Amino acid sequence: MSTYKEDINDAKERLKAWWDHEIIDRPCIAYYLLSDSKNIKMEYIFDYFGMPWYLAQNWDNIEEFFIIFEEILKSISFGGEAIPRLFPNYGPGIMASIFGIIPKFQSGTVWFHRDTSLEDIIPLLEGVKLNKNNPWYARLLRITEDVAKRSGNEYSIALTDLGGVMDIISSFLGPTKIILTMKRQPEIIDKCRTIILEKLLKVYDDLQTIIERYVEGCNSWMPIWCPRRWYPIQSDFSAMLSPKYFRRFVLPDIITQAESMDYAIYHLDGPRQIPHLNDLLQEPSITGIQWVPGAGDKSSDNEKWMAIYKKIQAAGKNLIIDNAGETPNHATHLYKNLNPTGLFMNLIFARKMDAAYYLPAFMGGNEAEGDYKTFKKNYRKRLKNKG
Repeated sequence: MSTYKEDINDAKERLKAWWDHEIIDRPCIAYYLLSDSKNIKMEYIFDYFGMPWYLAQNWDNIEEFFIIFEEILKSISFGGEAIPRLFPNYGPGIMASIFGIIPKFQSGTVWFHRDTSLEDIIPLLEGVKLNKNNPWYARLLRITEDVAKRSGNEYSIALTDLGGVMDIISSFLGPTKIILTMKRQPEIIDKCRTIILEKLLKVYDDLQTIIERYVEGCNSWMPIWCPRRWYPIQSDFSAMLSPKYFRRFVLPDIITQAESMDYAIYHLDGPRQIPHLNDLLQEPSITGIQWVPGAGDKSSDNEKWMAIYKKIQAAGKNLIIDNAGETPNHATHLYKNLNPTGLFMNLIFARKMDAAYYLPAFMGGNEAEGDYKTFKKNYRKRLKNKG
């Protein structure tokens, strides 16, 4: 049992079945109920999914990071299959910093860029050593062991966001140079891929081994607890590629990553990655797909995406829908119209009353049935009578 989640064992049993594309009694639905506590900044609560940028701005201030994290834990209720987890987040793709890029926090995110010539890129990547003299490698090992030691199995530990192979290459060469090199000198891109993938898998193994020494199971920036090794694989750069180039330069690395783990989820980010979905669905080493509508479109409930969801499920893959819908009532539509086997949904509620109204009946909710104003009135009346 966890101090922060009394039913954590039940949640873990459902998740164990989910990873194997099985179902115990219902789909996996994780929901987070925010507190109205005045003791913690509201932006920290809403940013729980990454505590996005404290460490990105304060690289080694682990003690302050813990103070904030523990306050956040006290300010969130973890419902359903939501497992409390600590995510040491230095930015999306911190592996680029292990290769020598200084991360830059700007405009609410972390950027990785170091303009590098084609002549210099391979020697640069080859020259990177994974040892204590590599400041970012050493930093990630240090904080991962520190947070894992402190967890006491009260919460899970998420592996930091290492990034995708092509995304890391793009941090050095930029999209235009990469695409031109793919056409003119593909062997350079291939060599870069080989070097980065080998070292990325080594870093993953080193960090995950530390976590396993202290904590049951593993987690990631995509908040899904797993009893065995997994990671969300991604390639944002793929949005710029044709299916032919995706199969040539990206898919082999995705398969290698997936085959090195017990489970793997692919982070399908935006409509420009949809042309690659067929290739991903045909790959047996990929356990599931997380669909994200992409920048500017937060309506994961949109009916136009229902065909994508059903296609993923028809292929026998698990389906992850994150923060389903701009309003929680759309989540009701989704879980009622999708196969419950392999379905995982993340929901956030600002008030207990909202959770009581929108959650499915099998989780004690009202399934968004009836007029909300009437429900609100009756809910408050019941609370008053209990008080």
